[in-house]
Amino acid sequence: MKRQKTKTLQEVLDQTLEETGLREGLDTLRLHHAWDELIGETAARECGERSFRDGIYTVRIKSSVLRCQLDMQKTFLMGKLNAGLKKTVVRELIIR
Repeated sequence: MKRQKTKTLQEVLDQTLEETGLREGLDTLRLHHAWDELIGETAARECGERSFRDGIYTVRIKSSVLRCQLDMQKTFLMGKLNAGLKKTVVRELIIR
């Protein structure tokens, strides 16, 4: 039996995530954690539903004051989220 090209564990994991379609779910989970870390524990408690689809991250905020503050910082927040994930995942941020 001839030895095949060996792969690193990272290569095997990346291939498995792509083949099973789990990469998008993993990116979404990482995005939710990055959002909570970015805005802080107290503000994260004011977040309701969150969804991520096709590069659009939508967050529902319970507090109108917090919603206005976050809405003014959309560009900054998107940059920080993408920097924290080390790739451009979020193309648009919708705060409701």
